[in-house]
Amino acid sequence: MNNTDRERTTINLDYVNPLSETTKLELGAEVRLFNTKILYSSTGQSLNEFGVLAPTPDTDFDYTRDIYSAYATYSKKFDKWTYQIGARLESVTVDALALETDVVTNVTNPIAFNTDYVKLYPSAFLTYTPSEKNNYQLSYSKRVDRPGIGQVTPIKEWSTPLISSYGNIYLEPQFTNSFELNYTRKLKKGSITTGVFYRAISDEINRALFIDRSDVNSGRVIITHDNFDDTSAYGFEFSTNYRPTKWWNINGSFDIYSQTQKGIAETLTVPIETATIDDIVTEVVEVENVAWNFRMFNNFKVSKTLSFTAFAFYRGANQTIQFDIDPMFFVNVGARISFAEGKGSFSLNFSDIFNTMHFSGDGTSPFKQEIFFNWESHTISGSLSYRFGGGKYKAKSRKRRDNDEKYGGGLF
Repeated sequence: MNNTDRERTTINLDYVNPLSETTKLELGAEVRLFNTKILYSSTGQSLNEFGVLAPTPDTDFDYTRDIYSAYATYSKKFDKWTYQIGARLESVTVDALALETDVVTNVTNPIAFNTDYVKLYPSAFLTYTPSEKNNYQLSYSKRVDRPGIGQVTPIKEWSTPLISSYGNIYLEPQFTNSFELNYTRKLKKGSITTGVFYRAISDEINRALFIDRSDVNSGRVIITHDNFDDTSAYGFEFSTNYRPTKWWNINGSFDIYSQTQKGIAETLTVPIETATIDDIVTEVVEVENVAWNFRMFNNFKVSKTLSFTAFAFYRGANQTIQFDIDPMFFVNVGARISFAEGKGSFSLNFSDIFNTMHFSGDGTSPFKQEIFFNWESHTISGSLSYRFGGGKYKAKSRKRRDNDEKYGGGLF
């Protein structure tokens, strides 16, 4: 039994002042308040800290994250050059408390985590436009990726005889310093963009596999998320927006990058059957990896009211701290029809039509293993919507500054 109650409040104020025809000042402030309460209980049994099956404890998890931020950007254009500088200042407070109650003894074990920090996120963009068809841009930005609620919840997400999936209440946000150089060429029927990038990531959030210390001899492992050491990546990106015909539009992208990861991995120094907690060795592992991804979105407009879509994704083989991951691909298709002069619409989507979206590979940490996870991705869904108002909420249509959460629980 799982009862979840979430509240999210967002208050923002934006101010834009065109100081002249070539300069502009933007200011803003925002408050984001987020709270989730999860009450969990189960009639099942699970292994306790002594490796013995016992009734699963009840859990009361309360997680609060409050973010107060202010930003400023200044841009100026002169001749064929444009520059923009900006910064966002954030104050973040996180307060988490999990109460685990033994249903037999009624003893409650509290697990608490509290943190607060203030961070500055600067950004700078320099753009050169020698002609209407050509554009060059050099940029730097610092961003944050905060752990999603599914990654911090200490409640067991799922369990098999050898694997249990938990969140990590102590997970910290990851920070990225990104440098990019891009070139955009406008074509008669679209545009193409190519670029190179370098990214330095601190406290990277990634999936981790640890030995279940409640029963070392069983070979059980725990899937969770952890903060890894500093990670760096550099690579090449290509994207295009192209319309071969009036009824067909293509958005595609390709990226390839070399990445250096550093993190903690666990192994046993003796056979599992005779191992104890003292035989678990923790070491820092560094992995150099080349990975690539391909995406293509197609939109087919049959009429003013009917359109079809097709999306394809391919991820090449790659390596992480603990796994050698096999390639993965999937295809989604959909249809959308509008009515009532565009105010209403009905959409039908078929995701992962070939049922190929899965995570597979092999690894040696903490045990030699072959891995295969299959999402519930082979699905058909429909949605009906109707817009009563004609106005647009400007704060929604602006470039969002709050898209900074990493999502997912213990799955890959």
